[in-house]
Amino acid sequence: MDVNNILKEVGLSESEKKVYLALLDLGDSSRGDIVNKSGIAGSKIYEILEKLQEKGLVSVYIKDKIKHFKPTNPNQLLNYLENKKQEILDIEKQAKEIMPFLFEKYNSSKDEREVEIISGMKGLEVIFREQIEILNRDDICYVIGGTWGINEELLQSFFGKIHLMREKKKIKTKMLFNYLQKETTNLLYSNSKYPGTTTKFIQHTSPVAINIYKDRTVIIIFGKQITSIHIKSRDVADSFIEYFNLLWKTASS
Repeated sequence: MDVNNILKEVGLSESEKKVYLALLDLGDSSRGDIVNKSGIAGSKIYEILEKLQEKGLVSVYIKDKIKHFKPTNPNQLLNYLENKKQEILDIEKQAKEIMPFLFEKYNSSKDEREVEIISGMKGLEVIFREQIEILNRDDICYVIGGTWGINEELLQSFFGKIHLMREKKKIKTKMLFNYLQKETTNLLYSNSKYPGTTTKFIQHTSPVAINIYKDRTVIIIFGKQITSIHIKSRDVADSFIEYFNLLWKTASS
């Protein structure tokens, strides 16, 4: 069990972790004891102790005109997290309230045709979550040149989740994969698992995959760094769908 890492995830800084763990070992302590045990500079110790007090993890009292500190019950960590959770819920509620205003500004500033270049898995996740949001039951997502890129395991897991979300909304998916990937693809995207997905195979090897849906075209380059070119244009999407249908006719099942 990695205590340091868990405390970091809870929200304690590196210095706060050291002081908090030192206090748990020491119990009631003076400033000097904490400095010696934690290894934190004396000039910083009061500032850190004050932050721990704000989190409810440390209490202070005066003994012989000297400040002493002691850790509170460790259960306070859970109380602190509960409070943070409530804060996040409150912020989420407020964010939802301003969504209409933000979307109004967002849509008013958009051109009819847009091109964005987005890097990394986080960007890819944003694109595909938006895809799920804008597609409705029986809408079709077209995929040309499906590939796994360099990080095969990560991408299989990611697109598996996306497929589950599509199935949940009854979105249909038509995919063209390289025939060399047929065995793996049929295993991952079998019709019994994803009834809304149909896959065919072509003799095509490329580090690029193209997703087309509604008026969107997403060109994904699977290199060391994943780069996605996101195009919003009905004309471009229609052109790629026409190309997809030509390939679909000659592809093998």
